[in-house]
Amino acid sequence: MKKTIRNSSSAPAFNVLLFSTFWALQIFFAKLGFNAGASVLSFQLLITVIAFFVLAVLILPRVRVQFYQLFKDQKPLFWKLYFANGIQAGFGTSLAMVGIALTDAVNAGFLVKFTVVTTILFAWVLLKERITPLKIATVFFMILGVYLLTTQGQALIPRVGDIFLLAACVCWSSGSVLVRKFLKDEPLDPDMVTLQKPLASIPIILVLAGIAVVSTNFGRFEGDLFSCCKATSNDLVYGLLTGFCLAMAWIFIYRTLKVSTASYLTLMSMLTPVMVSVLAILFLGESLVWIQVIGAGLIILSGIVIYYSDMAYV
Repeated sequence: MKKTIRNSSSAPAFNVLLFSTFWALQIFFAKLGFNAGASVLSFQLLITVIAFFVLAVLILPRVRVQFYQLFKDQKPLFWKLYFANGIQAGFGTSLAMVGIALTDAVNAGFLVKFTVVTTILFAWVLLKERITPLKIATVFFMILGVYLLTTQGQALIPRVGDIFLLAACVCWSSGSVLVRKFLKDEPLDPDMVTLQKPLASIPIILVLAGIAVVSTNFGRFEGDLFSCCKATSNDLVYGLLTGFCLAMAWIFIYRTLKVSTASYLTLMSMLTPVMVSVLAILFLGESLVWIQVIGAGLIILSGIVIYYSDMAYV
């Protein structure tokens, strides 16, 4: 029985299920925070610090010795992973927070799955993962679904928040693929790499916060969205919830990458937009028009098809 549990907990599907769940909850709680008036930079710094403490409690005691040895004995690898985490967690999450603040939660839940397209392309270039007819078809239907969802089939240019989320997808994909590339032939515990995420994110957020303090125009973008160093009790409540979910999503994204391909991770996390949509419709009063439902359906269909493929290993 114990062996069965261990085997299932190391399986790609198990890890990606937990990753999808925590990612969806992160988007939902972040949207609640922004609806309550949180500013992006203050909120982003808060959730990153909280995520760091969560990781310190959950995984640091187990991997602290290996983490120090990685820094001491394998400095080139350490800084390569740090760079990749800066792209993925620092820039990617910061852009995503802006996008979540400026668009509907339902839109955000589905738009993050544009990583299907960007990850397949980056994995093909950097990891030499095969481009199969199935992947090509998935990319086509994903792009079509994203177009219908964000523009309602009428306009070519999506909203400002949608553009930030698409940019975040590029950062997430490139960072994740680089980590996969660096870890592919290294017997490293993926939790050690997860510990780098908040450490690589905080310097980037602090630089952006410094720019917001110095530049009045930057701080007043879209109202006071980028105003810095302002926090309320609502920020703390939603920040705690979002930061915890962020830490858990970080843990399971790299555990998935360790046992499967980058393409599989992004394709199989299709539960994320479904969960976000249910939460947003029930608790945020959001809705979809019929053309957006078709777009969302195309995105989900890509994940259903890929479930029955062997893309986790090729």
